[in-house]
Amino acid sequence: MPAALPAYAIAILMTAGPDDGCPSPRQVADALAAHLPGMVLPLGHATGPTTLRLAVTTDAAGAMRLDLVDPEGGPLLHRWLPASEHAHRGDCPALAETAALIVERYWHEVGYDVPIETPPAPKPPPPKATSPPPKPPEPPKSAEPATSPPAEERPAPSETTAAEPQPTPEPRPPAEPLPPPRWSIGLGAGGLFPDPGARTAWATLAVTMEPGAFRRWLGLRLSAGAQKEVSATSANASATILQFPIRLGGYVPIALGVGQLEPGIGFNLDVIAIHFSHGATIGTELRASPGIDAALGWALLLPHAVYLRAMAEGVISAPYHVDVTPSNNTRIFDTPKFALSLGLELGLWFP
Repeated sequence: MPAALPAYAIAILMTAGPDDGCPSPRQVADALAAHLPGMVLPLGHATGPTTLRLAVTTDAAGAMRLDLVDPEGGPLLHRWLPASEHAHRGDCPALAETAALIVERYWHEVGYDVPIETPPAPKPPPPKATSPPPKPPEPPKSAEPATSPPAEERPAPSETTAAEPQPTPEPRPPAEPLPPPRWSIGLGAGGLFPDPGARTAWATLAVTMEPGAFRRWLGLRLSAGAQKEVSATSANASATILQFPIRLGGYVPIALGVGQLEPGIGFNLDVIAIHFSHGATIGTELRASPGIDAALGWALLLPHAVYLRAMAEGVISAPYHVDVTPSNNTRIFDTPKFALSLGLELGLWFP
């Protein structure tokens, strides 16, 4: 029968053979087993529902990347170490020892240690058999009948039994620690396509957060920016329109082999500044157009805490139009109810 897995264990991932790479999976497993005895599965051993997976790789420059993920593939620990003297000298055991020290510190800080089971108390020895008390001497018989009342009958000594010990309850395994929250901030740019013949550019500043308690199934994103200025004219009237889109949305982070898929929905508010002139009449107005959107993002975590995100949004908003003057109904600019937005975002993330 295969050996039973510990309550929490670490499996070392192998991209090739157990002795390939610097450090190799075998070197990492040996170094980690020395720091966390009994917590490292043999190379190639089948994983269980509570097994964490560790991957240690180095690039051509000698920088080492360390990733520890939970059984569902969610990231728990990520470190990117720049190239060191050990890497230049090809000291693979030293790199494996560095990776083992990082995992050991994280392992103890989050409380993955399995408590030692208390052995059950030994059963007490059975009581020694006791002999019954000696009978008292019988009084001499007399001719007269006995007038004294009969002696009270003594109850036979009851047999004592040893109380069986209660079974010791097994200690509960430690609760799975919550992953730390993840923040990111970045700049985005793209285009808005309200209809096949029209398009405009936009730029935004976006902040995202994946709370620790809900990091595996919920993320929040807030962005604000500006769209390219639009000019419209009609007869002796003209207008300049500048839009400031604001969006608050939520998404579901889905970890993939490469990157993270982020489908979600959001609420939009377009703040519109209109500067118009009609003959001698010049004025400025502010308007707002609310809307909703369905979004699909794909984020890729790059080295040195940099991320790249591609976004596509289908926006439905309340249409608005610009008249020649506020007192008439001659329109010189309209917006559609539906628009498609595509863009890229680059920034920093903080695990």
